[in-house]
Amino acid sequence: MSEIFKSSYRNIFILSLLVFLITAFFSTGCFHPDEHFQILEFCNFKLGQTPAADLPWEFHERIRPALQPALGYLIIKGLNIISIQNPFTYSLIFRILTAIFSWLVISKFCLLLIKEFSTEKARKIFIWMSLFLWFVPLLSVRFSSENYSALTLFSAVYLIIKFNDSPLYKNILQLIFAGMLLGFSFYFRFQMGLAILGIGLWLVIIGKMKWKNLSVLIVSGMLAITFCIYLDYWFYGSFELSPVNYFLANIIENKAADYGTDPWWYYFILFILKAVPPISIILLGFFLIGIYKKPRSIFVWILIPFLIGHFAIGHKELRFLFPMVFILIYLANIGIESYFAKQKLQRIGRYIFIFAAAINFIILASIMFTPAQDSINCYKFLYNNSSKNEMILLCKEKNVYDMVGIKTHFYESSKVKCVVLKDNVQISNYLKINKQRQIYLLERNFSSNNDFVGYHSKIVYSTFPKWISNFNFNNWMSRASVWKIVEIQKID
Repeated sequence: MSEIFKSSYRNIFILSLLVFLITAFFSTGCFHPDEHFQILEFCNFKLGQTPAADLPWEFHERIRPALQPALGYLIIKGLNIISIQNPFTYSLIFRILTAIFSWLVISKFCLLLIKEFSTEKARKIFIWMSLFLWFVPLLSVRFSSENYSALTLFSAVYLIIKFNDSPLYKNILQLIFAGMLLGFSFYFRFQMGLAILGIGLWLVIIGKMKWKNLSVLIVSGMLAITFCIYLDYWFYGSFELSPVNYFLANIIENKAADYGTDPWWYYFILFILKAVPPISIILLGFFLIGIYKKPRSIFVWILIPFLIGHFAIGHKELRFLFPMVFILIYLANIGIESYFAKQKLQRIGRYIFIFAAAINFIILASIMFTPAQDSINCYKFLYNNSSKNEMILLCKEKNVYDMVGIKTHFYESSKVKCVVLKDNVQISNYLKINKQRQIYLLERNFSSNNDFVGYHSKIVYSTFPKWISNFNFNNWMSRASVWKIVEIQKID
């Protein structure tokens, strides 16, 4: 880490660390339900807080590895020793540790690869894009399988490159550690096997690694996998080969297709739309040039089998490609320098780049302070306000802790009693029968009428501040989703 702070780019690295930590603090909740249900709830199951019956189908099919839930379990047990029992603190610690890990890996790679850029301007652009592209901090703080599989994979690649390039670095322990990281990467996310295949092919064909050294990588990787198999046994209570179970369920039985299928080129459409034009279009164009310019790069060899495998599978989500974000940025920068070494940037092109940079930093500034999940601050309000007394919460149509049809227990307060009712008529009847002096109501839209005979209503929590109602242009509030807690008190 000392080389990061001693480098001439240390001010950029320090600023980026601050951005990562701010994002970790404010980016509460999960980016995708899998990040919650297949890691946090699995972890909570081993802590004895989530019933097996409330876990998703992947648990019952034994297709998810226990490595990351075990890591979360270990961290929580450590926090319990120092009397930290709050689930929101747990998830904050997960994000902070992940942010530091991500920042360290990206920064080390930036310093390793800047020698491939011929000008100081190109080097700085590469570092800035690697750390400040708007979606990088957002994805880098996620305690997700996509992120941890990428971090362990690229940590291994870093050690392999250093081993190959520097005679001073030829320590067999580095290869052992790299092999173990590759094994863990596979068990964080099985699809990384495609990327690991690319690494193996590159080492044999391009890197010309000696078979003795290659065998060290393989054996140490298998040792890591053996340890992960033991963790699966610890988690499921029986001997399981979760990679085999995953392959049978999602590939042979094609259960992944139940969530929808798309053509191979759909990833390009997803990226262009989700990464925000013109940023996405610029990145994609120069990324393709970068692949053309660096066909022998280990990163291209990692990328190609990974992409081919994901193109071939019918069910497509952009998050499946998140582990390749650093490669995208690296190759795009190779493409940028290569293209402008022969072409002078015209005025219109300069304006487009300035416009894209401005959009990027506007989005980044917003992302840094925005929760990743709308409901999470509502859960935090319920948890904090029910710490002393039981809270009865009336919910319309579904339980407040119902996420995508599955109940979350990780953030649930044992003192919040949820009563699910259909509409305001049933709520009125409930109030007449039970005669509660104080009760709470969950609302999911702005314009609901919460006036009940004999009761006074007051909003005590809302996703949006009260003043936003003054800007209801085109009646957007009637279409917006909101998490709102209304306190209902009996009038004496």
